Amino acid sequence: MDEVKAMTRAGESVGRAVGTGLRSARLGACRAGRAGMEMSRQAAALAEHELTNRGIDPDELQERIARRTTGMSRKELRKRSRKARKQLAKNAETARRELAARIAPEPKRRRRWPWVLLVLAGIAAAGVALSRRPEELPVAEADDQPPRETPRSSVPSQGDGRHSALDPEHQR
Repeated sequence: MDEVKAMTRAGESVGRAVGTGLRSARLGACRAGRAGMEMSRQAAALAEHELTNRGIDPDELQERIARRTTGMSRKELRKRSRKARKQLAKNAETARRELAARIAPEPKRRRRWPWVLLVLAGIAAAGVALSRRPEELPVAEADDQPPRETPRSSVPSQGDGRHSALDPEHQR
């Protein structure tokens, strides 16, 4: 027989055995769970029957156990536990915020008021500069006065013999 075939058959037979073993283990666990629940029900019923024979109500028994172990009634314990849960929730929220601030701190906001001051200072400087400008004299209307001619001596002359562009005789 070939070694490869022998090993294949051995793996198959082991696989079958493991599969059936797991199945039987699952079924046994289900049976044990059902039996445990049934036994618990029977034990609870028996305990309740014993308590009623002694004249103790099951709710009263819980109250007695709470008083004996803590020294407080069940109402007081409920009230205290509610307060403790609220305080724990507040502490957890505070701790979460502190941790978040340490891990990823929020960037600081830039202040805008220095820019506002610079803009106001610029506006004030422009206002001062405009108030100190010299007043312009009104321009005389052309219809009232004939145009004045300038004498030749006041026209600058160029030394190379060319006439000035301001000379009215040579502009024609």
